[in-house]
Parts: sequence; C-alpha cells; structure tokens
Amino acid sequence: MKKQVNLKITSTQYVENLKPSGEAFKRELEKEDSLEIVTEGTMYSRNNARYISYEESLQAGLEDSKMLVKLSDDSIRIRRFGGDDEDAMDMTLQPGTLNITRYQIPQMAFLDLEVYTNKLEDNLNEDGYGTISVDYKIKFDKYFSRRNILEIEVMPS
Repeated sequence: MKKQVNLKITSTQYVENLKPSGEAFKRELEKEDSLEIVTEGTMYSRNNARYISYEESLQAGLEDSKMLVKLSDDSIRIRRFGGDDEDAMDMTLQPGTLNITRYQIPQMAFLDLEVYTNKLEDNLNEDGYGTISVDYKIKFDKYFSRRNILEIEVMPS
C-alpha cells in the first residue's frame, strides 16, 4: 500500500585531507557543500524492499525529474529519471563495495564514477518512519574525489 510521506533530504559533500599525525597521516573531512531539500513523496513496500519516490526540485536544478530510492537489506539503489534524459542516474550503494555508476550532470554528458560505500544505516521503524543514512566516496578519474553523506528523513504526511 502506498502512503504519502514528508521527506527531508540532506546531502553533504566533503573533501578528504591527509594531515600529519606523528609519523603517519590522519584523514580529516572538510565540508565543501551541502544541500537540503524538504518535499513530499510516496513510500511503499514490495518484495522485501522499501521504496521512496519523489519529484526533484528546481532548487537542485533537476525539475521534471523523478527520484526512486529502493532500500533492501544490505543496499540502497538511487535512480533519477525523466526530464530531458530518461535514465540520468542509477547508483547502487552497498557497504564495502566499489561500483561504477553512470551519472549525468544536468546539461552535460554522462560520466562514469567510481562509488565506494563506507556505511549504510537504516533506522526506519515498522511504519517506515525514521532516517536512512549512507556514507560513500565518489571518484572521477584522478582529479576528483569527494566523500558524501546522504541522509533521508521520512516523516508522516
């Protein structure tokens, strides 16, 4: 059964820096950018997975696009489709796994990104309310590498 939910989606991007720490180095995260979207969506369950769908926003530069988040036991799959491009993103995040993801930046060509998932936390209750958090690293060639933390808070409508 589908139900309407309120969503608060926060995506924070960090640059990882290596700082001297005695005779070794320590990783430190420096916040680079953050985006927060509050929107309405739909949640439902099917085949032992939970799904959350919502329309992307003009604020994110992705109007006329739809997001579909599939949360299963050990992974989260995030798909964006619609708008000018039928399937602009399809990313699977599973802790300890490196995936190659095809991603399209708005008004640009597709990029192949390496995505390594550090941690996935599913804190949704039986009713589907709570928070999903995923910590992952994106790498594009040798020039671009960022750490991202995505949090999706699901609340009653």
